[in-house]
Amino acid sequence: MEKPKKRAGHFFPVLITLFAILAILSLAIFYYLLTAHTKKAADKNLLSENRNYHIIVTGNYENELFLSKVYDGANNVCSFYNAVAELYVPRSQAEDISSQSLFDYASFVNADCVIAYIDSSYDNISTPTRYDGTPIPIVTTGQYNPNLPQISFIGNSYWELGKKLGDEAVALLEKKGRAIIISEDTMSNINYSSLMNSIQDVLREYEEIVYSVKENITPEDLKLDAADEKLVLVCITEENTIRVVQTLIELHQENNKNIRIIGFGTNETCQLYLEKNIINELIALDPEKIGEAAIREFFEYKEKGYANSYIAADVKITRSSK
Repeated sequence: MEKPKKRAGHFFPVLITLFAILAILSLAIFYYLLTAHTKKAADKNLLSENRNYHIIVTGNYENELFLSKVYDGANNVCSFYNAVAELYVPRSQAEDISSQSLFDYASFVNADCVIAYIDSSYDNISTPTRYDGTPIPIVTTGQYNPNLPQISFIGNSYWELGKKLGDEAVALLEKKGRAIIISEDTMSNINYSSLMNSIQDVLREYEEIVYSVKENITPEDLKLDAADEKLVLVCITEENTIRVVQTLIELHQENNKNIRIIGFGTNETCQLYLEKNIINELIALDPEKIGEAAIREFFEYKEKGYANSYIAADVKITRSSK
């Protein structure tokens, strides 16, 4: 009966040794990570201090994914202009703040330029200023706000965008079937008229495609007359993309392979529906190209005193895996 106790006595020092080794390893790893993080932060600060221009990329949380790509694009060309870019976006939906507050941050850090995603054409936003009272130049994308004194807007070429939407609808239908274009009554301005006309010009070239324009989707719209009939729903804003998907989910039609959705937008909800294969294609502006173009326009403005007031952004098409 004494032998087990003796073995337990020998095991106890071994256990203490193992714990000591683990503790030393943990401290070593922690020290390494802390040193690496500190060095990275120091390198970043050194980079910022050595650059002559500080540029803020900003917008609300809903467009964080898009803005991070805009930021990447800006960073691609920043070194050429001796500039540094900073991404300033709320960390969560709950923290979302007004566009004015985002611009006020640019004033607080004395930024040289703001690249901003604008959600509304009607918000009244005061121009941010530097410490010396001079206005900070603004390059915008998203919705064009005529009340905002931006030096350049990077947005849609509505006719070309409509043509791409029409071409993609034809491809998904394989030149035969039904297409419904989702358009709200509020889309009566000249840009959306150009977009709608462009889509319809493409579709009317195909005799076996029947198309219509509707504000909302009903259960009757989703009824297919034959097992092989195809229907494509063409959405032209983020809002109606999300609304159409939610309607299909409510009607238990989100997995119907004969109903296809072409969505428009860049926010996280649209991306999620694409990843879940509910949306077949997502069409959006190319954010990295927007970031690069915005930097170039700012420095053209710095050099010449003016920039291109409007630039048509490249269009990017992302397809689902189904």
